[in-house]
Amino acid sequence: MMRITIIGGGASGTLLAINLIRNSGGEPIEVNMIESRQNTGRGVAYSTGHDRHLLNVPAGKMSAFPDEPGHFFEWLKAKGHNFNESDFVPRKLYGDYLSELLHETAENHGAFAKFNLIADEAVDIIPDRTTAEVVLRSGNRIASDRVVLAFGNAAPPHPSVPDLSFTSSPKYVRDVWNASAYGNITPDDNVLIIGTGLSMIDTAIRLHSAGHRGSIMAISTRGMLPQVHELGHTYPDLTSELAGLTRITDMLKTVRRHIRLADSNGGNWRGVIDSLRPVTQQLWRQLPDAEKRYFMQHLSRYWNSARHRMPPAAADTIAGMIDRGELRITKGRLKEIRESEGRFTIYVSLLGRMESIHADAILNCIAAEANFARHESTLVQNLIAAGVIRCDGLALGLDALPNGAIIGKTGERSQVIFTLGTALKGILWETTAIPEIRMQAGRLATELLSQTTAQ
Repeated sequence: MMRITIIGGGASGTLLAINLIRNSGGEPIEVNMIESRQNTGRGVAYSTGHDRHLLNVPAGKMSAFPDEPGHFFEWLKAKGHNFNESDFVPRKLYGDYLSELLHETAENHGAFAKFNLIADEAVDIIPDRTTAEVVLRSGNRIASDRVVLAFGNAAPPHPSVPDLSFTSSPKYVRDVWNASAYGNITPDDNVLIIGTGLSMIDTAIRLHSAGHRGSIMAISTRGMLPQVHELGHTYPDLTSELAGLTRITDMLKTVRRHIRLADSNGGNWRGVIDSLRPVTQQLWRQLPDAEKRYFMQHLSRYWNSARHRMPPAAADTIAGMIDRGELRITKGRLKEIRESEGRFTIYVSLLGRMESIHADAILNCIAAEANFARHESTLVQNLIAAGVIRCDGLALGLDALPNGAIIGKTGERSQVIFTLGTALKGILWETTAIPEIRMQAGRLATELLSQTTAQ
């Protein structure tokens, strides 16, 4: 019997477990999932219980299975929800969907697939050439034939300022998804949100829904908000024009030309960007590292704004807040943050001039820490120290093959340890949304199951 241990019970780990159990074809298999949180299938993305935190993809495109595109929408209908396929539904419902699907799959295939949900924390992995032992915080050990690192999103880094003593304040919130952390913020507090991406959108909406009266300022180096979804825009495949290009500026020129063509023909730039989605990983992999670094430094924020859009309902709320003066978006660089007597003084470079901002609370909406060398996880630090894993060349995730096979310090591919999802960002770039993760989960499950048959 093949024993596969999945470390992490968020969306990527849950989708992998579902695919392993569902597609095992009657071959005996044991799937162990290690997750210290109470609920599976949620991770950071779907752990929110707030009704106005919405999916950033329409319900009709969020199936767990690429070959059953209506699966999630049919689940919504079966649960009595009155949504259309084009609706952006509350994220908490997707967490419910994945969790229920995992447990139903395990129950329906229990005759040959044994599923164990282990409420613990993995702190180390001791591999050999063909197997591994996963060490848990409790002291227990799990013998495994294959181990999959399904980490999901890490905590964001602290702001890049010299003195971080302010981070000990109860009014500095690093985990904006922890609802209890908002208990220290009063309705009249002046709030600074660091970051202007999708996490900021959700955080501002949470404050607005709670009747927050104090001022809210969101700051980032570009001051860019996510663009707004508009459905129904399509554009022809650009793969033939982009294939073989190894300079990001050449790709950019091609994409911009087609955006102009789309506009002149009554189309929309969204259709052009969406046409790239099936081939984004291929395009990323054909770029040299120097070109990838250029993209990260100069273009990634523009790409993220255009690619990772907010639902129209969220955009309406944010626009209303800005129009009423409740929310201010600022372009600037943080230089220093000081905390004194429960208040913060923030020194910011705005258009080349230094200014000070005063706030009663600071909410950290910086993107999740991508550099695994900086992760605070005991497991990650132990694996890096032992050379079992290493960062990719861009420090955007872990070094691995595109199929998820981990590459360790010596450059040798592991036959035992794999990863998927966020950890593959440096290798595949587009690897954090459900449409990509479900494809990875299906392919990785197929590969691991084929190894089961070969044993």
